[in-house]
Amino acid sequence: MERFVALVERRAAGEPLQYLTAVQAFRRLELVVGPGVLVPRPETEMVVERALVHLEGVKAPVAVDVGTGSGAIALSIATERPGATVWATEVSEQAAAWARRNVEAAGAVNVTVVEGDLFAPLPEDLREAVDLVVANPPYLSEAELADAPVDVRDHEPVLATTAGPTGLEVAGRVVADAPLWLRPGGWLVLETHPGQAERLRALMLPCFRHVAILPDLAGHPRIAEGRRH
Repeated sequence: MERFVALVERRAAGEPLQYLTAVQAFRRLELVVGPGVLVPRPETEMVVERALVHLEGVKAPVAVDVGTGSGAIALSIATERPGATVWATEVSEQAAAWARRNVEAAGAVNVTVVEGDLFAPLPEDLREAVDLVVANPPYLSEAELADAPVDVRDHEPVLATTAGPTGLEVAGRVVADAPLWLRPGGWLVLETHPGQAERLRALMLPCFRHVAILPDLAGHPRIAEGRRH
């Protein structure tokens, strides 16, 4: 009873339920999560769907999940496309630890978690050899974080939720650097905020073709994708 009351008090203070239960379902996975890592959302499951579409017909594809967090995207691709080689980068030591726990629990030998900023920790021989870059980057602006629900604002890592003054700072860097790693014809798939989807599309147009913004299940612009020239 004491433990139950303590959990209720933590939830009443706004701590995410998933931090209390230590689990979050994501597609076919049950991920362990906790303080220091973003809780995967249902919207991100649709990002995985688009990523898998773009890997269809590619033999032994190579995918990079930039800013992997709990490893949700990387692990989903690796387990649903067992022939893929997946690299997962993460700048946060805490989040990378959660990702490694999930990779080990899933027995996903085709996922490698590396620590560093965006593409920086990837081996050089991956340059222009990647079939897919996928990311759910932080996309709230600093002003939007102030208005976010208490569980996001006060408990989930700011590094994973907030990009800067505009909200496009991290996504913009991913768009700029992805062509250096993608093979010609490789795909970039990004989760985005409905309010910045068109601005993200404009950033992608110079380096990508077939640029599109796709809705989530609620009809909000949520996924940006494009194919490297």
